[in-house]
Amino acid sequence: MKAEKPFFAYRSFWKELDAKARFAAIGVDQFAVFPSHSTNSLGEPYGQYAPTWRWFDTYDFSPFDQQMNDVIGICPEARILCLIDLNSPPWLARQLQVDSFPAVTLAAAHDRWQEETRKYVRAFVEHAEKQFGDRIICYILMCGTTDEWMDFSNGADSPGKLRAYREWCARKGLSEPADIPGISVRDHVSHEHTGMKLRDPVTDREAIRYWHFHSEFNASNILEFSSLVRSLVQRPVELGVFYGYILQLSQMTVNRAHLAYEKLESSPDIDFLISPGFYSGREMGGGSGFMTPNGTIKLHGKDCLYEIDHRTTTANMQLTPHVALPWMTPWKSLAEDRAGLRREFCRTLFHGSHLWWFDMWGKFYEKQEQLDVIAKCREIWDKYADRSFTPEAEIAIIVDPESACFIGYDDFNPVLHPVMKAANRLGTPCEFYSLNDLPRIPERIRFAVFTGVVRLDKRNRAELDAFAKGRHLLWNGPSGLTDGEVWQEQTLPGARFADNRSITAENLRAEAEKAGVHFFMKECCPVWFGRDMLSIHCADGGRRKISLPKAYRLAEELFSGMIIEVNGTAFDYEFEAPETVLFHLT
Repeated sequence: MKAEKPFFAYRSFWKELDAKARFAAIGVDQFAVFPSHSTNSLGEPYGQYAPTWRWFDTYDFSPFDQQMNDVIGICPEARILCLIDLNSPPWLARQLQVDSFPAVTLAAAHDRWQEETRKYVRAFVEHAEKQFGDRIICYILMCGTTDEWMDFSNGADSPGKLRAYREWCARKGLSEPADIPGISVRDHVSHEHTGMKLRDPVTDREAIRYWHFHSEFNASNILEFSSLVRSLVQRPVELGVFYGYILQLSQMTVNRAHLAYEKLESSPDIDFLISPGFYSGREMGGGSGFMTPNGTIKLHGKDCLYEIDHRTTTANMQLTPHVALPWMTPWKSLAEDRAGLRREFCRTLFHGSHLWWFDMWGKFYEKQEQLDVIAKCREIWDKYADRSFTPEAEIAIIVDPESACFIGYDDFNPVLHPVMKAANRLGTPCEFYSLNDLPRIPERIRFAVFTGVVRLDKRNRAELDAFAKGRHLLWNGPSGLTDGEVWQEQTLPGARFADNRSITAENLRAEAEKAGVHFFMKECCPVWFGRDMLSIHCADGGRRKISLPKAYRLAEELFSGMIIEVNGTAFDYEFEAPETVLFHLT
């Protein structure tokens, strides 16, 4: 049975005991714990505790016990989000000559890797349940590049993967392939349309088929480990994974094996998907956002966990005396920290999402001003957070993981990313869905933007025609060019955007106005609305008019406690530069 409240937790790669104590002091009692034995993308150990997996059939869980007891010593009532490291320890990668960190699908196809990793997971979960089962509220399975189940092998083959590919083709009723398609076949494209390279359903059939398998195989591996953990825990527990980054990775989701998110969301063994905030749009005035279509997750009855890892002014990016991450741009002032942390919190609140404040390598929340923001967020969370909370949006952005396999490597980014950034700044909420969601998308959606939906089969087309009635549609990028069997452009309902690389909030908003969408601000800025609550983020200060969809009497700004008389459908507010506000309307 799921708890009603979403998780509100603290996480760090490092010990950060003082930071944990500060979070506990403001009422945070949920902490992520990661007993690790693998190294990160820079070759550095993930954590500051000793490894738990020492050799074949040799486990030392005392560093995990110490990590747990350190948290419990700081917060006696602590509840734990327990991360499980499935990645290969360096010694195992050397012994098996396969490393799950850069090539998780190759590892998954390696029988010995499966055997040894399953033994480790079994031993770890049995120990964790025996010692701390009453405190662990969820398990999170970590594997692949940066522990986010990404595969950086570019589809490389192996004997085990060829066997798995043949088995997958047999289950699909497809002819048995002689081999995994080579690089020239996997990357081949036959068409160019609106500046994008596209695959043909006939001449590029082998590539399309293989890339479908690539993601499904990754998802199947996730589900096998999820089922194992489920079988080992004799009580209700939630399971989560990082996955489904089609909105961030765009076309690279094909190569990174992140397209089969609907397969995970349909499984009873997965309860929530995790992603950091979208990397474009983290600056003031931007909207950041989930990397996976959160609307699709909700329609499957599952949850999101939003990782707030945005770099504050104090964030430490110096991992060692010799290793740093200078390219990670921080916010520029404590005022930006305050506005940014509030903005990311509000997004999770309005989407009924879990969250954790990710203090990666420490010092992200070093200043009292930063902690005060999180303390107030916690207070608001306790009163208003609910997993069923969704924004009352009238705009939907729709993508299609099947179509992504028809698009050449890295050609989706210049089409999708401008839409993402524009949709976050419209002055009204929007939601992200997948093409298969069309029959279940809420009736309140008036305007839908289809981005990179190259393939429309007969079922999708029938659902599209039903969905289009009474709505305004906009097609961005190559759209409706194949039914998956032949290459033939379809006549589509709605309008086409002339230049798919130059979408802005202003011209996307002009199309939405044709559908009668309500806008809360005339300025282009991130806005969320639902359950008589309204959040607005502005980079610039000044007096702004806020328009409401119905009459209200009062607006209480929850971060400051300010009460504003409304007595109608509009009121003015004087914004600081920058500022994020959250109103409760009555």
